[in-house]
Amino acid sequence: MKIHRAPRFSGFCGGVKRAWSIAMRTRDNTEGPVFVSGELINNDPAMRALEAKEIGILRVGEDESPTQPGTLIMRAHGEGPRSFERAKALGLNVVDATCGIVKVVQQKAVKLEDDGYQVILYGHRNHPEARATIAYTKRGMIVESVEEAEALPRFERVAALAQTTALLSEYERVCEVLKAKSEVFENQGQVCAWTKMAQDEAEEVAAGCDVMIVVGGRKSANSHRLVEVCGQRVPSYLVETVDDLESWWFTADSVVGVTAGASTREQDVLDVIEAITAIGARHGDGTHGSGVAVGERAMAASRGHLSIGPPGIPPDRLEEEVR
Repeated sequence: MKIHRAPRFSGFCGGVKRAWSIAMRTRDNTEGPVFVSGELINNDPAMRALEAKEIGILRVGEDESPTQPGTLIMRAHGEGPRSFERAKALGLNVVDATCGIVKVVQQKAVKLEDDGYQVILYGHRNHPEARATIAYTKRGMIVESVEEAEALPRFERVAALAQTTALLSEYERVCEVLKAKSEVFENQGQVCAWTKMAQDEAEEVAAGCDVMIVVGGRKSANSHRLVEVCGQRVPSYLVETVDDLESWWFTADSVVGVTAGASTREQDVLDVIEAITAIGARHGDGTHGSGVAVGERAMAASRGHLSIGPPGIPPDRLEEEVR
């Protein structure tokens, strides 16, 4: 078995790294209760780790109140204005961990509506980022598909935005529909650069593999997008932990690609790589099953030392895209 991990864009993105660091630092430097306004990131293992550090969830936007004053961290997906107002009214010390790119989209939504546009955001209606962004508007709408966009009435002026983890190709299709339904159209969507590069890199890795494993939260939109992108090339599976792996996905000769969603901790990726390696060894011995042990073998796989799979995006192209 050969394992090839996406070399650059798998695991925590910049916004999630920042939010995670804020949460850890706040807990370490704060006496008294520390809360998050919802799931800090869409990853259950990571949230269990926060719970173990006595960081609870306090959904002030849903009228929850603390039993005593404390510190509230606004999650990476962002919160609507009502959450900030309630937190202030409750006397909570607010620490804002909203992703910077999400903040930009929120600000665009406000300005575009003030300029007379009907704001329409392409994203998942129940996703916290989409809900928070639209909460900054009075008349904003969320559409989840081309079909929903086609069902909308005509508007004189339309401004399109995108959930930052959306598939760019699908967003562009929605924009084509919205443009045809308006006299004046503004495409102001901003898909996170990390998300786009992670999708491109994962697709290139998948092209040279037999199977692709995406390590990510079941509620993580960007992880599901990675599965969709890779699934156009090879059978692709989303796993949250090693317990989700199935030995029948692999053979002793499989070339396995591994990438991870933007809210996946590095240790979770290493655990999965080690377990896949163990499955390969058992297949080679004529047995089945998975072992879960993190060690030098997993670290080597993560660094590419076990990889004889396809090259990822060339380093020079990656540097150009990052700039």
